[in-house]
Amino acid sequence: MSNTVNNEKFKLLHKPPKGKMGGLLIVFIWIAIWNIIYQFVHDAWHDMPIVNWAFFISVTIFFMQEELTYKQRFWHTLVGGSVGLLLAAGVSILARQLMGFGLSHAIAVSIPLLVVIAMLILLHPYLPLFFNNVGFCYLIIAFIESGKIVEQLPNYLLSLLLGSICLNLGCSVLIGFYTKQRKKKAMAAAQAQTAAK
Repeated sequence: MSNTVNNEKFKLLHKPPKGKMGGLLIVFIWIAIWNIIYQFVHDAWHDMPIVNWAFFISVTIFFMQEELTYKQRFWHTLVGGSVGLLLAAGVSILARQLMGFGLSHAIAVSIPLLVVIAMLILLHPYLPLFFNNVGFCYLIIAFIESGKIVEQLPNYLLSLLLGSICLNLGCSVLIGFYTKQRKKKAMAAAQAQTAAK
């Protein structure tokens, strides 16, 4: 959490920086393409091992990590998300074990859940690649389908991996190419202005 104070006045309408809309358009088109691919594959292959939310949420989280470079975002999303899913499965397994010892469902879930939340928060400064907000997000969402987390864990991990590669890596490559082209054009324009003088 940042302690810096933003002194900018509140605005309802902002003018984006030059080139920002081009990058956003690339992201939109790329996600739209993969959404269409996903729908076609899902219609043709109903038992496919790809889980919609685990595949697509990766790109949302990827672009929310604005303080990181694209390379760092890719690894934080993939590794942190995997840790979150593994921790969710661990909580589910431990809760079942504790209920076998006669503990109530609420207590059996609370004990391992508090341990993994403590890990995500307190180990973050030491191991931010593994214990980060991405892991927290995947942990929480996985508990929406807590009955399936252990059985579906391979599918969740596969979906996160494919989402990271197809969506995040793809977006990174396309935006990197777009940014290089813009820099080349800007340099060419600057050289042309210098030569004209």
